[in-house]
Amino acid sequence: MKMDFKNNYTICPVLKDPDHYTPDIIDLLSNEAARNYWLVTLERLVEKFVDKAENLNPQNPKATEHARACSQKFHNLVEKIKLNPLILKPLTVRTLLDYNEENLRVHFKDAWQLQKETETEQALKEFSDRIKKISLIEDFREKWEELVKGVLAGNVFDWGASAVSNILDTSPTFGLDHAMETIESRPWFIDDLDLFLNKLYKKNYKCAVIFVDNAGIDFILGILPFACELLSLGTQVVLTANSYPSLNDVTYTDLKQYCAQAAEHCHVIKDCIKSKRLVTVENGQKGPCLDLTNIPKELCNLMSEADLVVLEGMGRAVHTNLNAKFEVDSIKMASLKNEWLAKSLGAKQFSVIFKYEPGTASL
Repeated sequence: MKMDFKNNYTICPVLKDPDHYTPDIIDLLSNEAARNYWLVTLERLVEKFVDKAENLNPQNPKATEHARACSQKFHNLVEKIKLNPLILKPLTVRTLLDYNEENLRVHFKDAWQLQKETETEQALKEFSDRIKKISLIEDFREKWEELVKGVLAGNVFDWGASAVSNILDTSPTFGLDHAMETIESRPWFIDDLDLFLNKLYKKNYKCAVIFVDNAGIDFILGILPFACELLSLGTQVVLTANSYPSLNDVTYTDLKQYCAQAAEHCHVIKDCIKSKRLVTVENGQKGPCLDLTNIPKELCNLMSEADLVVLEGMGRAVHTNLNAKFEVDSIKMASLKNEWLAKSLGAKQFSVIFKYEPGTASL
C-alpha cells in the first residue's frame, strides 16, 4: 500500500541547507541549448519503447497501442513546451521523465518487469562467484576499489541511456567484465575514492543509506557486494528504491524480492536481513531521478541515524543532487552514459563520477 503524500512525505533530514536545495542541475527553462537537446533526446527514448512494448509485455495484447498512445502524449507535451516552456514547472529532465512514467503507469503495471526479471535471474547466477572473487582480495584498498568499480560498471546497464540500450540490443552477452572495460580507467573524471578509503580505513560507518538504481547486473553484482562488505565491517545498511516503476529501475517490491533471493547465495545478507542490520525501504519516487524534499517519513527516520548517504546512477546522482550538500558523509557515483551530459560537465562519454564529500557537521 502506497503512503499518503500529504501526511507521510517530508524533507531529507540530513540535507545541509534544505531551504536552498534544488534537486536539478540544469534548468531547461533558462538553458535553451539544454532544452532543445533534452526535448529531442527524451522524445526518442519514449518512441523507442513503442518498438519494445510487445516483447516486454507479452501478456498485454494492446501493449504496442498503449505505448504509442503514451508516445503521442509525450510528443504533444514537447510541442507545447516548444511554444511555451512555462507550461511545465519546473522544466527539467526530472519532471519530463516523471511525466512519461506517469503516462506509462496508466496502461502498464510495470512496463519493464519482464526485462528486469530476466536480467536479475542471470545476474543471480553470477552473484556467488562475484562475492567469492571479492572475498579473496586481502588488501583493503584493492578490495574496495574492485567493489566500487563493480558498482560503476554495473551502472552502465541502464535501458534509459540510448548508447547503452544500443549495445544491449546488439550484444546480449555484454556483461559486467565488458562494462568494466567500457568505463573510464582511473583517475576518473571525479575521483575521490582515495579520500573515501582513507576515511573508511580509520573508522567504520554506523549506518549507510544507499539509493539504488537499475535492476539486474547493476543491483545484484554492483550494489549488493558493496553493501555486503559494509555489513561485514559492522555497518547497518539501508537500501532504498523507488515506490513506483520507472524504466528498468529497482522498485521497492523488487528490492525485497532481490534481497531475499541474494540471501540464498550469501550468508552475510541472510544473517543481516534476519538481524535487521540490512533494511529495505521505499523512497517515494515515481521516476528515475530523486527529489530529496519529497521522501517518506519512514526513510527520513532511518536517514536521521545515518552517517553515510550513497546516491547511485545518473538520475539520482547527476541529473539531480550532484551539487547537493549533506550534514553527513556522502558518495555520488555514476557512469556518464549520455555524451551530451558528459560534455556539459567537461567529461567524455563513459567517464566516471565518484564524488565523496565529508559531512558538513564533521567539518
